[in-house]
Amino acid sequence: MFGRNKNDTSAASKDIGLLGIDTHFEGSIRFTGTLRIDGVVKGDIISEPGSGSILIINQQATVTGNIVSDSVLISGKVEGNLRAPQRVEIFRSGYVKGDIYTGGIMIEGGAEFDGYCHMMDGERDARALPKVARRAPGSREDTAAPSEESPPKGST
Repeated sequence: MFGRNKNDTSAASKDIGLLGIDTHFEGSIRFTGTLRIDGVVKGDIISEPGSGSILIINQQATVTGNIVSDSVLISGKVEGNLRAPQRVEIFRSGYVKGDIYTGGIMIEGGAEFDGYCHMMDGERDARALPKVARRAPGSREDTAAPSEESPPKGST
């Protein structure tokens, strides 16, 4: 339809998943495309970086775990670290407790954010990011391995 090839599966945005209001999920979630969460998730939510993925956490939702998605839109509650190379948007009813690594951020008046925000500079920073899944939800402690360019601690 509209000139698109029916066999074209390259557009990740065609895949849309939904976890409804009464859903309670424990464990890691891996997704492609768009995932909307209205329920409760305890565990990491991960998509392949650069896939165009979008994670939507609606007002009724609660997520306790780390998140990796190209874009994350938050109206609900998140306790964990976020890695979103494209953007993070926290709306008025949103609450985030954890560190954010992103290329762009929007925090609407009334939203709550307790953590650090690390702004990325394109593809170079996306490759150098620590894996947020290795860090405890809401932790501010950086457990990433030191880069090769920085000298070891204690050296001059």
